[in-house]
Amino acid sequence: MILRFLLGLAVELVGGTARWLAERPVRILIAALLLACAWLTLARGMALDLAEDRRVQAAAWHGRFRDQKAEMRKLIGLMRAARIEAARLDRANVERVRAAWAAHLEKVSHDYEAELGAERAAVADRLRGETGSRADCAIRDGGDTQLPAVPVLSDRPLRPGEAAIVDAADIDACTVNTLRLEHLVDAWNGAASIAVNRP
Repeated sequence: MILRFLLGLAVELVGGTARWLAERPVRILIAALLLACAWLTLARGMALDLAEDRRVQAAAWHGRFRDQKAEMRKLIGLMRAARIEAARLDRANVERVRAAWAAHLEKVSHDYEAELGAERAAVADRLRGETGSRADCAIRDGGDTQLPAVPVLSDRPLRPGEAAIVDAADIDACTVNTLRLEHLVDAWNGAASIAVNRP
């Protein structure tokens, strides 16, 4: 009953308003302008709300962009520092390997000179016919065997069954070459034992 009353009241109000507007066409124009103003006001409010939302979203995006840019700069700085540190470690490693090689080479050279002097002295003792500890040192793998003195080179031709006698210069050359080869092998093994990669 109340709903029917309200519906009738609304119909009568709309009809009365339409009749009132129809009496003068200027009233329709004014009503249309008022409706347009209301619509534009509502649209302006919606546009302002949308613009505010976009502004907030753009500010959030800008903030995230700044954070990402700061992180990227930090990463670039870390990479630059890591590259500098790696180059420093590489230089230090090169110096370490050079120092280890120089120390080993100096030791090999010193050992070669010392051993060559001892071997030449032992050969000279044997050539003079001396026996003893220095002559024994010249025997590398002979144990405690005492070798006789090396005879002097003869000018006469060899007879059948005789062994050739070696000249002192040939003995010295053999001694030098043997020791040089042994110490070159020692130097090579020492170079191969140096860890060239960074520890």
